[in-house]
Amino acid sequence: MGHMAEVGIEVLTKDNWRSFGVRRGGLALDDGNGWGTRHPAYHGGDTVPASQLVRMTGKHCMKLSVSDGAEEVWMAGFRRCLVAAFLALAATHGFGQVKTELVNPQGATAPCIGIGPVGGPAAKKCATLFEEAGFIVDNQVGYSGLTVGTAGSSDGTVTKIDAQSPAASAGFQVGDRITAVNGKAAELTPGMMAAKSVFGVRGETLNLTLKRAGSPVNVSLVRGAQTAPKGPTASGFMTEVKLMINWENHFAPCIGIGPAAPVAISYCYGHFKPFGFIKAEELGSTGFEIDLADANKAPITAVTPDSPATKAGVQPGDEILAVGGQPLTASRGEAASELLFGKSGDRLQVKVERGEANLTLELVLASKGK
Repeated sequence: MGHMAEVGIEVLTKDNWRSFGVRRGGLALDDGNGWGTRHPAYHGGDTVPASQLVRMTGKHCMKLSVSDGAEEVWMAGFRRCLVAAFLALAATHGFGQVKTELVNPQGATAPCIGIGPVGGPAAKKCATLFEEAGFIVDNQVGYSGLTVGTAGSSDGTVTKIDAQSPAASAGFQVGDRITAVNGKAAELTPGMMAAKSVFGVRGETLNLTLKRAGSPVNVSLVRGAQTAPKGPTASGFMTEVKLMINWENHFAPCIGIGPAAPVAISYCYGHFKPFGFIKAEELGSTGFEIDLADANKAPITAVTPDSPATKAGVQPGDEILAVGGQPLTASRGEAASELLFGKSGDRLQVKVERGEANLTLELVLASKGK
């Protein structure tokens, strides 16, 4: 019961809602602004009966649980009280929980948690959707033994090689500069940098610095609406899937099942936003296309009639110099690290520059910790 209660609290106290923080081993409440209170009936280490895991107190819902001490959470709003009640019901019936953690090349984690009697199938469905979106189950992620610099003079250069690692066996040396992995260049072109920078939510203002006929031109446009490409879907009783998308059209499927679906999806939105994902239903469009292959510049190749770009005066042939006042830059090391991401057992053909020589080394990813 205690472990179930911990799972519920972990979800319900995320930053998506104005909820009180948890203080393990006692009943001190704090909402982040220094407000505090004590509940007179319970003290640190007390055991709270299962029947009192959830109780309604006016406009608030108080959730009490027992594990290695007492825990208490207050949440405003009927929906959150309903969710807390649902989780407490699972706890009082002794239902277990299933958790599968996945990760993507950018380091975004996807915790697939199933609660109650449908926990196993729910977590499995969640994991399947994320695998379709390019995530890998955490214990299947491969290990290379390479540390690659991501800034300054060491950007894109091997700075450390673990002893007896796959990288050591493949013949990598400190100072090698990674140029490509499996035929894909380990560096974003200016066009790719521009595409990443202009990506965002519809309705937001985008400020661009363009080069036109040799002179800089500043323009502002408001992203219009755009239909996102089709992503992973799922069907099932009381199953809801909302997609998030990033600039490379990679997806993060936000999944909710049962009464807790709205809370789970809201948490998912906040979890993936720092990794450059936005809600697919809010995808914005600039109305212009960029040459992604040019290694030297980011030229605009086409402008859609009656689009935000047309209204802002953007023209084919304009070159993007900066977005939001920031020049087009990207880390070669971060790009290389993402390309080296894969499952244990994957074979990667890695091209490196070593002094004046260009070498191709075969890297076989091992299991983590080996």
